[in-house]
Amino acid sequence: MIGRSWRIGLFTVAGFLGALALYAFVVAGGRPAADGWFIVTALLLIVVGELVLVEQFGRHLAPLSTACAMALVLSPVGVGSGLPWVQCLLGVALAMGLGSLVLRGAHRRPDAFGQASRFLGVAFSATLGRIDLGSGSLGDWANDPARATLSAAAVLTGVALAGVLLDLGLWTVGRARSIKVSARSRIRYDLAQSGAVGAIMTIAGPLIAVTEPDLGAVAILIFVWPIALALVGLRRVARIDATHRQLVLALARLSDETGHTTKGHARRVAQLAAAMGEDVGLGPADLADLRDAALLHDVGQVTLNEPIPDGATVLAAPAEQSRVIRESVRLAEHAGAGTGVVGAISASTVPFRQQREDGQPIPLIARILKVANAYDDLTQGRRTARGPALERIHLGLGYEYDPAVVDALTRVTEENARPPVRRAGVGET
Repeated sequence: MIGRSWRIGLFTVAGFLGALALYAFVVAGGRPAADGWFIVTALLLIVVGELVLVEQFGRHLAPLSTACAMALVLSPVGVGSGLPWVQCLLGVALAMGLGSLVLRGAHRRPDAFGQASRFLGVAFSATLGRIDLGSGSLGDWANDPARATLSAAAVLTGVALAGVLLDLGLWTVGRARSIKVSARSRIRYDLAQSGAVGAIMTIAGPLIAVTEPDLGAVAILIFVWPIALALVGLRRVARIDATHRQLVLALARLSDETGHTTKGHARRVAQLAAAMGEDVGLGPADLADLRDAALLHDVGQVTLNEPIPDGATVLAAPAEQSRVIRESVRLAEHAGAGTGVVGAISASTVPFRQQREDGQPIPLIARILKVANAYDDLTQGRRTARGPALERIHLGLGYEYDPAVVDALTRVTEENARPPVRRAGVGET
């Protein structure tokens, strides 16, 4: 028997869907029935697209929703002499809002910022499509039956691309504010990593818009199939990544549970290394490799017959350090770690002088991991031990440790060591 909350949710969603369909047919009043069905199909698939999100590089993408929204605002039905700009975007906003409502009903938290950036990107493309060229809008020019289909598709693709880039830029700038990575670095990385999905969102909408006069709503159903197949592949990759993440976290706890390292050592090193990486301006890919390397760098200690006291490899003999690293690399490779992670673990015990004097390249994430591990080995997570630990690390400055990385450690730990500001209470001055 369906519970009361579920009945309320179903009635709410059904009412919202009915209102959306009614809205579509009202705004299509006086138009051919095919236009009404095209609007209804586009809006309903926008709702579905907001439910089948895919996470890629920390961003929740909705390629189906974006493509259908672009198709609606760029088609002859929704641009130029078609629907008014306000009505067109209101329909898109209602459909996206319904998607958020359904997600909340399913106890899933919608990405409000990502959804807002998607809507603004679509709105930007809709605005560009309505630029007055004197003899009509840009959309009218592109959708003119006398115009070559290839030329129309190229123009509409450029308009859609502008909206997708705005969406990406807004999300990137918002994300860059939450981490110590420059917006320029983040944008460059996101452009490189979002190419395939961005191409789907950019091309599918204009293709639907160009073929809508001949195919109607069927155009949407034809061109969403590649998007649906891409979503299946992307969601499968996301599940694999989630499984890999769980495996890394389980291996990271292994040395803690066996008593070879102090509780939370790998987690603390990963947090500290990530903060240092952000401080020196690492990109998201390098930060991800750094976190995994920090979580796995000491897992090889479980192979030792006699544990190192407190698991502090910084105080261990070079032979023991080499064995731990060798076994950690072996276990990391079995866990499917990438070359960046394996390389960082392998080079995390190499003295900095070998790069400074001998020219041997040591990856930056390996130099960060070396310093972060040494700091936690010396402090064991105690803030009060910060001063002596930094003094000990400074003794190896330029010989064992990279001075620039140690400077980052000093800045990061100084922020963490600051006592909370005490607010003046009643009667205090």
